[in-house]
Amino acid sequence: MKDSDTDIKKSPALQKILNHPALRREPEEEGDKAYDEARIRSRDSYMVEFRFASGRKAAFSWAGMPEIDFDPEEEFETITLRFAYAKVIVTGQALSELYEKLLDQRTRFIQEGTASDQDSRTQDTPFVERIEIERKEG
Repeated sequence: MKDSDTDIKKSPALQKILNHPALRREPEEEGDKAYDEARIRSRDSYMVEFRFASGRKAAFSWAGMPEIDFDPEEEFETITLRFAYAKVIVTGQALSELYEKLLDQRTRFIQEGTASDQDSRTQDTPFVERIEIERKEG
């Protein structure tokens, strides 16, 4: 009898669970980029986090975001995310790549930059100048 004769057929859903990185105990990596692309396991993430230069953080559910707007103005670009109970406005430079990742829900967090971050970046590198959260009364 071969090992393959005793293998149990696993459904695709069970295979996804068994192959999940959290079960394989892979180390998590924290990126330095303000718009760091999501790890493979983040496809299962239900939240996008906003990190402010002050250290404050806020997170919102992907499910509650029906719209994303991108406005490429001359000096600053703006991404507006409309959630069920809040509107988040991200202002910065070279944000088109971040916008594309948001469309695919492939961004774990958006980090507000500091003056030293802006001074050390190249012109084509994305930079988040400001994040504003406007909460709706509900």
